[in-house]
Amino acid sequence: MIILRSLIFNILFFLLSLFIGILFSPFLISKKITVIVASYWAKITLYFLKIICKIEIKIDEKFLLNKKKLVLAIRHESILDTILFIAYFPNVKYIVKKELLYVPFYGLFVWRCGHIIIDRQGKSTTLNKMLNLVRSNFNLGMNVIIFPHGTRVKSGLKVDVKSGIYAFYKYLNIPITPVHLSTGLVWDRKGFIKRPGIVEVKFNKNINLGINKEGFLRILNLKLN
Repeated sequence: MIILRSLIFNILFFLLSLFIGILFSPFLISKKITVIVASYWAKITLYFLKIICKIEIKIDEKFLLNKKKLVLAIRHESILDTILFIAYFPNVKYIVKKELLYVPFYGLFVWRCGHIIIDRQGKSTTLNKMLNLVRSNFNLGMNVIIFPHGTRVKSGLKVDVKSGIYAFYKYLNIPITPVHLSTGLVWDRKGFIKRPGIVEVKFNKNINLGINKEGFLRILNLKLN
């Protein structure tokens, strides 16, 4: 049944993405419309997960309602992590790798929604650009999502985060909010299998300012592993 439900969901997810991509591509000229469409696409996807795959999301929807200028450091286990938050929080921007721009339709929406696109090979140049883009989004009242592991990790596996996130904490002079969720338990890391279960999104307390690099990374690893 899990394989059958996964197959049905994957087909519907593909058709939904294709339909929205074709239907709304002309409206990509409007950033506002693109953000709204992307949010509804994410909401419908979560609905399909619930009714077909029996996957439920437990999240405090009020958490970000009146909050601005937050950096959410999120444990990244599956593609679901890149969908979930735009369904609930329209004032959130992801930091994403530039390779996603080449995904048909999805890449266009990522670009037009104003998510922060980076070249992971750029090193210091990329970091400076990323920090400037985060500041620009803060000025617009946005919150920013970063995956500090740098890639998807296996559910239950303890993996140290990349040290680059410390630059956000130090140079932007803001607290970091660790967010733990184990989407890999329900959405296979490689994408196909969807297992029944509950995804609990846990917003941890901020890592406040004034902690050195070693201490900061130790705390963040404890929160995300």
